[in-house]
Amino acid sequence: MAFDKLEWRPTPKQAEFLAIPTSIKEGFYGGGAGSAKTDVLIVYPLAHSWHLNPRFKQVIMRRTHADLKKETVPRSRELYTKFGATLNLSDMVWTFPREDQYGGTRLSNGGAMIFLGHCENESDVHNYDSMEINLFSPDELTLLTEYIYLYIGFTRVRTSDKTLPAIIRAAGMPGGPGHAFTKKRFVTPHKEGGVVIVGKAGVKRFYVH
Repeated sequence: MAFDKLEWRPTPKQAEFLAIPTSIKEGFYGGGAGSAKTDVLIVYPLAHSWHLNPRFKQVIMRRTHADLKKETVPRSRELYTKFGATLNLSDMVWTFPREDQYGGTRLSNGGAMIFLGHCENESDVHNYDSMEINLFSPDELTLLTEYIYLYIGFTRVRTSDKTLPAIIRAAGMPGGPGHAFTKKRFVTPHKEGGVVIVGKAGVKRFYVH
């Protein structure tokens, strides 16, 4: 993730993805290697200032714990530490300082939380059963199964705070066990993206190609 004088600047496609309104529940950022998919998922809550709300929770999900340690942890560290967040590596969760604690030690555990989660097996979805997730961010969605995506995305993604979202913002590249369902859900309706897709029960989706 590149910074210019401590400022991160999105590419045009990243900006399009970040601008998807929260009235659209599902957003998918699709692209090959080098399209900065992980970066945009990491920056998403900061771009919308949700990290300032101590009730905010995001889950950035990879298929395995090893993938998180190799990719997500170092990339998130580059950004989140600049906002005073601390990482509990054993629990794989970033905690941000509450707004009223800026200027203090910034070590409080009372702020917004970003969980670095994994779901290697479908039974692992139950590790999230007690959570209220405002922003569910599968990174490399095509490596997850449809069951994992739908279970977490449509049972755990919710909010009891009207100022916070209840949305899914995913990213991925072609290939993997979830390729077929991802393509059917996001790409097939309009392969160039940029169009609001209305699914069952009026749930809206948006694909950025």
